[in-house]
Amino acid sequence: MQIFFYHKPNRLVEPVTDKSANKKAKDILDDFYQNRVKLKIPSKFIENWGKVALYHPKGDLDKANSILIEPENGAYNLKNNINDLTGKEWIKFTCSWFIFNALKEDIKQEKALDPNSETHPATYSPTMISDFISFFTKKGDNVLDPFMGIGSTAEACKRTGRVAYGTELNPKYHSIAIRREERFEKNIVNGDAKLIDTFGFPMIDFSISSPPYWDILNRSTGEFKKVRDKKQLDTKYSEHNLDLGNIDDYDEFIKSCAEVYVKLYNILRKGAHIVIIIKNVKKDGKFYPLAWDLAKELSSLYELRDEKIWIQDKIGLAPYGYPFSWTSNILHHYCLILKKV
Repeated sequence: MQIFFYHKPNRLVEPVTDKSANKKAKDILDDFYQNRVKLKIPSKFIENWGKVALYHPKGDLDKANSILIEPENGAYNLKNNINDLTGKEWIKFTCSWFIFNALKEDIKQEKALDPNSETHPATYSPTMISDFISFFTKKGDNVLDPFMGIGSTAEACKRTGRVAYGTELNPKYHSIAIRREERFEKNIVNGDAKLIDTFGFPMIDFSISSPPYWDILNRSTGEFKKVRDKKQLDTKYSEHNLDLGNIDDYDEFIKSCAEVYVKLYNILRKGAHIVIIIKNVKKDGKFYPLAWDLAKELSSLYELRDEKIWIQDKIGLAPYGYPFSWTSNILHHYCLILKKV
C-alpha cells in the first residue's frame, strides 16, 4: 500500500498505515494539486507529485497542511509565504553566523563567461547570494540589486530560478553583467542607484546588495593595491562623482547610501525583505561603525529584523597596533536584514 500520510508520534516521522486515513489523505492531496497554483506549491513537489504525502505531527488529518517526499528532508508547510523550503531546510539558514570564502568554481565560471570579470575590485560569490535568495523568495520572484557590479546577484537568480533586476553606475561593470547574464539584459540598468524607483522596474519581492564600504577602496594600500596595479586591474569602483565610494565625509556617505534604500522602498512589495552586506571600517586610526549607523539610519523607515554575520577565515592576519595598541583584523561582515511593513 502506498503511504499518503505521515505523523510524528515520537522523535521520528513515521508512516500512518491505516487505510481509511491514507484514502482521506489522498483525497486532500488531490485537492491540493488542483489548487497548486493558488497554493504556490514549489515545483520540486509538483514534478514529483506521485511521491508526495501529507504530514501532520500529531496525525490530525483535518489540520494537516504540510507535504513531504522524503521524511528525512523535512516537510513543506503550505502556509509558507516566504520561500520554497521545508522546515529542515529553513532551520539550516537560521544560524546567526556563517563562514564563507570565495569558491574557485565561482571565480572560474566568472572568468569563463567574461575574461574581464576580475577587473572589479570587490565581487562576492553567487553561491553565497543564492542561499539568501532561496530563503527570502519563491521561484519566479523578482530580486533587485542596486549595486549590481559584474552580475553576481543576477547569476544567483539564474541558478535559483528568480528574475534579476538592478542598476550599475560603472558602464564597464554594467557591460560585463549583461554579457554574463544576457537573459536579464533589459532588467539591468546602467544608472545611478539613487534613481532606482524611476527606471520602470516591477514590484520587487527581495533585494540583496553590497554597497561600497565607504571610501575604503580609495585608501587601498599594501599588497592588494600592488598586485592589482601590476595586473592593471581596478583598485576602486570608478572616478564618477555619483559613486558613493568617492564620498570622503562619513556622515554624507551614510545619508547618501541610505537614500538608495529609501528610494528602493517605493518599489518593494509590502512584506518584502532586503539584505545589505556591509561592515564596520577604520580610517586614520579611528573606528567607524558603518554597518550599525546605516542600520540605524534605515530603521526609521524599514523594520530592522536581524543580522547574519559573514566570516572570512582564509584572510591572513596583520600585526595591526603591535606593540602599542589593540586593533583588530576585521574579517567579518554584517548581513543586515530589514523588512518593508
